[in-house]
Amino acid sequence: MEGFYKVEDYFSEETIHGAKAMALGEQKLSFASMKDKSAQREAWDKSYKVVMVRNPFDRIVSVYVDKLLPTAPGFTYIFGPLSRKINKKYKHLRYDVHDQNRTDDGTAAFEDFVNYLVDIKEARDPHWQFYHKLCMPCQSHYDYIIKFETLRDDIEFLENRVNISEEHRKIVFPFKEYKTQPSSVNKYFEQIPKDLALKLYEVYKTDFVLFNYDRPDYLN
Repeated sequence: MEGFYKVEDYFSEETIHGAKAMALGEQKLSFASMKDKSAQREAWDKSYKVVMVRNPFDRIVSVYVDKLLPTAPGFTYIFGPLSRKINKKYKHLRYDVHDQNRTDDGTAAFEDFVNYLVDIKEARDPHWQFYHKLCMPCQSHYDYIIKFETLRDDIEFLENRVNISEEHRKIVFPFKEYKTQPSSVNKYFEQIPKDLALKLYEVYKTDFVLFNYDRPDYLN
């Protein structure tokens, strides 16, 4: 944020919006803008490299609830049509024949979305792309891997590690409770056949193993 905001602005939530701050920061300093490879390497080596990951199944439920339901805040001109496209293409694969034939609002059921994730061969949207392809941990050599499930503790560790002041901590990393809890994840996976959930697990297995997430109990 340096160079875009005054120091006093840092403590005003109304002044600094996370997405805007990131966009401005990328204008000022991004690896894509560096043509000199040695400059890229120098900047990379001087930086703390952090990647945040999440249980793959939790992540899938979260993006479904946030992007593909018609009442969702992320049900936009991009994800709305995609939700309807998924419904149209995969509705006939629903396990329950009555669900296949019933009249609905034309948007994707969770089972439709899982069938889509198991089936697609083209490039995946970043919201459900595999971590090992999106973040390339084996090539990037991150200093720290933090997890969504232990976010409060992990952020506190990072704040101490990089010596962020108490005042900055209130604004830069304010903690909030997140919507997608384990109970709601289980609720969605209970709606689909076990063999379909197993197929999805195999698709995302590398992320499960790479970041030490256990195979869900309901698949055993």
